[in-house]
Amino acid sequence: MRPSRSALRRSAAHLAPAAAALLLLTGGLAACSADDADPTASATDPCAALTAYGDFPDGATVTIATAFTGTEAERFDASVEQFEECTGIDIVHSGSDALETVLRQTLEEPGAGEATSTDLPDLAVVPQPGLVRDLARADALTALPDAVGANVELGWDRSWMDAGSVDGVLYAAPLMASVKSFIWYSPVAFEQAGYEVPTTWDELVELTEQIVADQAAPADADGAKTAAETSEPGATPWCLGVSDGDSTGWTVSDWLEETLLATRGVGAYDAWAGHRVALDDASAVSALDAVGDLLLADGSVAGGGEGAVKTTVEEAGQQLLDGSCYMLHASSGYENLLPAGTEVVTADSAAVGAATGTDTTGGAASTAPATAAEAPAATGGVVSAFLVPGVADDDAGAPVIVGGDFLVRIAASDGDGADEEDGTAPDAVEAVMTYLTSAAWAQARVELGGVATANRGVNASAMSSDVARRATELLQSRQSVIRFDASDSMPAGVGTDVLWSALTQWTTGELDSKQALAQAEAAWPE
Repeated sequence: MRPSRSALRRSAAHLAPAAAALLLLTGGLAACSADDADPTASATDPCAALTAYGDFPDGATVTIATAFTGTEAERFDASVEQFEECTGIDIVHSGSDALETVLRQTLEEPGAGEATSTDLPDLAVVPQPGLVRDLARADALTALPDAVGANVELGWDRSWMDAGSVDGVLYAAPLMASVKSFIWYSPVAFEQAGYEVPTTWDELVELTEQIVADQAAPADADGAKTAAETSEPGATPWCLGVSDGDSTGWTVSDWLEETLLATRGVGAYDAWAGHRVALDDASAVSALDAVGDLLLADGSVAGGGEGAVKTTVEEAGQQLLDGSCYMLHASSGYENLLPAGTEVVTADSAAVGAATGTDTTGGAASTAPATAAEAPAATGGVVSAFLVPGVADDDAGAPVIVGGDFLVRIAASDGDGADEEDGTAPDAVEAVMTYLTSAAWAQARVELGGVATANRGVNASAMSSDVARRATELLQSRQSVIRFDASDSMPAGVGTDVLWSALTQWTTGELDSKQALAQAEAAWPE
């Protein structure tokens, strides 16, 4: 870990006291680093590929706030180590899962904290385009420089630049991306239970019902259970964790959006996401009812809705690995939250064969397939993921929902973004922004694992995770039909506040589908 040389001090004219407090708390954290060199650099001179970014004097510091924690934060820090060494810029990274809440509070308390001096970051990474737009219109962000815009235009599809632009001005540059339309499962558990990956929405519903029925089935005449019952006792079709602090409810929002897209198609999704129809339109109400039929029917989720709201997003992943549930809807980036030691594989990986005692490479099986009389199945610590099966869009295949992390520059109250006393200069901030939006950084970051990207300058074959690689190839393809996460693109007070809260109440049975969505509709700004 490189020690922090200094922290930037500037006025909090645009940010609320809650934001100032958080950023003051995190401002002194230094960027962690790894021992690996930048894979894009020369083997003899690792700095050769970074000379274009400049050579800065000792004390040059750029601060960046993100929502990255744990492994994700460590990998981000490792991805910029070589850049720091070669340019002399100290990137001071502070990660907090409260970042989104704090940024939303700045919009709820406009003008508060004027003339208050505190630690604010030069840069931030924001996961919601809707929040970016709200911050830009509140004058809390600075437009990004041309060099950053050129990187985005070169590497990313136009839709990503549009997502980060407000009134034609680029305020947010995509850094990483994810495919949200994945269902995680253990091929080992599926193999031992005799289940197959569904290829249509109806098959997904049928599989859910089959697992519930299998778990409730009595033993046969010989006292043996079905193959499906060789999983952990009481295994449910679905893992569902709704609890996530101030962001509780987003997993249900993801399910609503996924079901609307999968069952009604792109047209209905676009109309709802773009608010061309009300949020409580019949199409959305029907989709939410379908989510309830799939997830909240007896036996579908441990503890039902009440149990799901008490289960964290991370605990749901542990349940998947424990074999207490079969499937978990989550993005390609969810592997960052899986328990240590989890192996992400292809469905026909040799690891699956080793865990099940079968040969998936085409040779003879090492042992006979599992039978009802054998020991309960386990996941073997092995997981994979398949795309949510849905309605195909003409010849382009089923559409998928995507999300991303966007780099923004926090507006400086002094107007020039410089604070020589604390070591930050505009040139250093621009150099960091330009590097983070380059294909070189994207390649370095994806090779560290746990993330995908839509940057077409990245070689996906170098990625170690099969799910992240497939997500990246899908994101890079011009033939893919992608749609941005609807709630992330809505005004922050609606999509990531009222909607999430209402859907949490829906999960526990306090509200029905119409009532929950009507609450979100009522919150839409006039």
